[in-house]
Amino acid sequence: MLTRLKASLFAAAIGAALAATPAAAQTFRMAHHHAVGGTVDQTAKKFAELVEERTGGDVRIQIFPAAQLGQEREAYDLLNQGAIDITITSTGILDKVYPPIAVTSLPFIFKSWDHAMNAFHGEFGKDLADGVRENSNTEVLAYIGLGFRDMLFRGDPITNVEGMDGVKMRSPESLVWIRMFELLGAKPTPVTWGEVYTAMQTGVAAGLESPAMAALDMKFNEVSESLVRTGHMFGTMLIGMNEDRYNALSPELQEILRQSAVDAAAWADETISIPGEEEAYGKLEALGVSVVPAENIGAWADAMHPLWDEVASRAPGSDHYIELLEKSE
Repeated sequence: MLTRLKASLFAAAIGAALAATPAAAQTFRMAHHHAVGGTVDQTAKKFAELVEERTGGDVRIQIFPAAQLGQEREAYDLLNQGAIDITITSTGILDKVYPPIAVTSLPFIFKSWDHAMNAFHGEFGKDLADGVRENSNTEVLAYIGLGFRDMLFRGDPITNVEGMDGVKMRSPESLVWIRMFELLGAKPTPVTWGEVYTAMQTGVAAGLESPAMAALDMKFNEVSESLVRTGHMFGTMLIGMNEDRYNALSPELQEILRQSAVDAAAWADETISIPGEEEAYGKLEALGVSVVPAENIGAWADAMHPLWDEVASRAPGSDHYIELLEKSE
């Protein structure tokens, strides 16, 4: 729930944005929680650029970055309520409206970039979007790949599973992450994304996990001394739109918004995330972060595999998605 202060700031921000936009243009409000200038923000700007270009300026996307309108879950709640029109959010966040989407966050279920992108652009991604639409007020426009996630620590690198015992690891408020850390013997510490830097800085968390590029975007190099390349999850986000807003549009405008989202996501994957993933490790090392491989990655995978069965049992329908992913390897 938004606090009264946040609600007031939200209303003021929306009013200012609308006042600054020509009356002739239809404006959609888009929020995300990532840093200004980072991969997600660049994707949002590309999407806005494509929409304005393809509608001749008749439709504009007003972007509110860096959690200006609330952290990730708050922004997604606002989307479903219709207070904002579009958001970029982690797929795993939607597990509260469509539990089977938790499959997208399962450790070691994606084998490569090609495996992940082929899945999201095919039957797997379509079925997920259908499930979300049927269980929420969200229309999924496109999926964005952020790359494989690794473990970062305030101190020396923990390269083996045994070393994770009792370590306070930052976790989003998601079943998959919480159980993953529990299965590793760590202590999951729920902290919203926008507060991770402070949590690491103050010792509320001793470690976190993140794609390397996102770690750079959020300047986690300033609060982390080491990164262990586990590649345990594939980071995915989606561009979602309030379904009522989407359904009120003409078929032509719906197609422009959807195709612009798909094209912006593909642009981000091909020009930022894929080439930038490996570069990010070098940049982190140059900034003083020790980047090392995980030891015995099979042991990491074995420790987390029970989570597959847990998700399948808690979220009926998950088996369908797991089978699709295993077939598409």
